[in-house]
Amino acid sequence: MKILRGIEKLAVDANPILSAIIGGNACRVFGHADNTAFYTTLFNYREVEKYIPVLSSKRNISLEDLYLALSMLPLSVYDEDFYKDKIRQAKNMIAKKDPDDAHLLALALELNCPIWSNDRDFEGLKIKLYTTLDLIAE
Repeated sequence: MKILRGIEKLAVDANPILSAIIGGNACRVFGHADNTAFYTTLFNYREVEKYIPVLSSKRNISLEDLYLALSMLPLSVYDEDFYKDKIRQAKNMIAKKDPDDAHLLALALELNCPIWSNDRDFEGLKIKLYTTLDLIAE
C-alpha cells in the first residue's frame, strides 16, 4: 500500500477528520502516516466539534468516544493568526465557490502544502488536492 507516497505535510479539511473519528477510510490514512504531518485550522476543528453531536446520533456512537477519537488524531491545529498573511489571497481564490474554505486554503498556502479534502470546491485552485481515495489508492 502506497499511502502518503512521500507527502511530508497536508492541510486537512473537516470531512476527512469526521471520517477518521468514525473509523472511515480516512482513519487508514492517519494510521499510515509515519512521515506525514497533518495540519488544520481552528475554524475547521470547530466545524468538526459542532458536527460531533449529529454524528453521534446518526451513527449511535457515544459523544465521549468521538471526542476521544478526535483527540487521538495526529493533528496540529492553527488559529487564524498563523496564516493571516495568506487569508486575503485565499479568499480571492475561493470566493466564488465557498468562502468558508478560505481558512484551510490560507493554511495550505502558508505551509506550502497540499490539501486533503473530499470537497470539490478546492478543485482548480492551483494547489495540489488529495481526496481520501487518492491517498489510499494502491
